Amino acid sequence: MRQEEYEPMRPVVYLIGIGMGGPDQLTGQAEDCLKRAQAVMGAERMLDSVSGFIEGRQVLAAYRPSDMVKWLSSFSWEEAALVLSGDTGFYSGAEAAGRAFAREGWDVEYIPGISSLSYFCARLGKSWQNVRALSRHGRELDLTANVRRYKSCFVILGEPGEAASLCRELVAAGLGNVTVWAGENFSYSNERITWDMTPAELIMEDEARPFGGLCCMLIENPQAQEELLYPDVWLEDGDFTRGQVPMTKDLVRRSILGMLRIGGGAVCYDIGAGTGSVAVEMGREIRRQCGEGRVYAVEKDGEALNLIEANGRKFHGDWPGFCIVEGEAPEALEELEPPTHAFIGGSAGRFREIVDWLVRANPQVRIAATAITLETAGEILACMRDYGFKEARMVQVSVAEAQPVGGIHMLRGNNPVFLAVMQGADSGLEDIEWQDL
Repeated sequence: MRQEEYEPMRPVVYLIGIGMGGPDQLTGQAEDCLKRAQAVMGAERMLDSVSGFIEGRQVLAAYRPSDMVKWLSSFSWEEAALVLSGDTGFYSGAEAAGRAFAREGWDVEYIPGISSLSYFCARLGKSWQNVRALSRHGRELDLTANVRRYKSCFVILGEPGEAASLCRELVAAGLGNVTVWAGENFSYSNERITWDMTPAELIMEDEARPFGGLCCMLIENPQAQEELLYPDVWLEDGDFTRGQVPMTKDLVRRSILGMLRIGGGAVCYDIGAGTGSVAVEMGREIRRQCGEGRVYAVEKDGEALNLIEANGRKFHGDWPGFCIVEGEAPEALEELEPPTHAFIGGSAGRFREIVDWLVRANPQVRIAATAITLETAGEILACMRDYGFKEARMVQVSVAEAQPVGGIHMLRGNNPVFLAVMQGADSGLEDIEWQDL
């Protein structure tokens, strides 16, 4: 016989998804594993749901994996079970618990169950292969960004009153025309589902009969970006609230945003933010990807700060990822988290100091800058050379817009602008080959 057949079997922990918790939610495989387990763990509500299968077993009411490991290590067992709500692969604590058990040398086996998403959609008679699945239970979530982008969003809530609060967010964001379904206490005798409501109607429903913490929602937006043939990607100059503060023009903004290549998790600085037009677009790029990034608009001028606040609220509402920082760079950057992207629109003659601070905070930061004078352009080129950026590019653009004059159209030109992008500072590299710029 082979040697491995004589090796003792390791203890195994079954991570069991018990569905919504009702008595008919357990799969046959889940029942078999519970019958074999000598020790059973889980939150009290989960243990109550499987009470008929765990009589005479050692039981621990807990939700921290560390407490479970400590308890299982205190006695001998061969098979144990951790019962979890819903499905083990859908916003479940199974993954963290499985890692903790595996570190002890125990085998781990996942037993899937019925998820709240599949249960709710089945009750509504809807398919869910194209639904955007989200959770706001114990985590941050930019719901309005997801609803703007995706036609159908499912969200798990975690606190009483959160259904109405979420609907107020939708209304405040101009999404009051979407359709919402809400459900709570799935599979229990007090299960409740509301159908085909607007956010305002659900708010009134909640006032008459508040939803509890075990609540989920399905939100459908027929005007979502994924449904549009020509989605609205960029803002025009006239969309912004403007004063006497200089503003980066729309075609330049679009070029800068293209150069920066902002991902959903980006931490962006707009230094010398002016009206905040670039900062607003940075935030829109993050939210378009439903990311969890942040934008810091850094400005020292009082009038400009008021404009940034007005434009930030106009386009981002109460989104916590849009942050205004009063002060002059680089000193105003000291308390901020390290950037992944930065745009230097105004440096007050301190361009090199700002670049130096940025690359010290994150050597891989991607920096974009504009210049309208040859002196500033020369300063940018000097930084490209001295910091040895792996990627360094500068272009000059000149934009002229056709405007009607009487019965004809004439071009009205704007000042030429230098656009630059640089990333990957490395003081050990040789000077950049200037012919590549």
